[in-house]
Amino acid sequence: MSAGGDAPGERLAAAGSGQDGPGERLRSVAGRGQDAPGEQLPRLPGFREMALRRMADERRRLVTDLVAERQAARLSQTEVAARMGTSQSAVARLESGAADARASTLERYAAAVGRQIAWRMRDSARPAPGEEPTDHGSVSS
Repeated sequence: MSAGGDAPGERLAAAGSGQDGPGERLRSVAGRGQDAPGEQLPRLPGFREMALRRMADERRRLVTDLVAERQAARLSQTEVAARMGTSQSAVARLESGAADARASTLERYAAAVGRQIAWRMRDSARPAPGEEPTDHGSVSS
């Protein structure tokens, strides 16, 4: 087609130019919703470790809150374990942080101490140093 009568897709393809041919980069970016088999997304060095560390910190705060709720309710680990249908040693491992607990396990623990976990999604931007994040999972009545 002529320059004045380009179809919308042809104008977009013509906009991206480079070594790999007109529009190749644009097409690959536009098609990112469904990655082609074998296509590798770029890896961010240290991202996985950073995400795991952040999740572990928030989970540790949540477990600390749950332990405080258990103690405030004057429940022993054995009583909580019986309510959860597990052993006292499993509850001790959960409370110590030695176990990487599933969300369902944390929810069962919360229910055993008379609470409920409210899950919220939040922006992944880090809070300022020394500032506590306000939107991590929390325990409620």
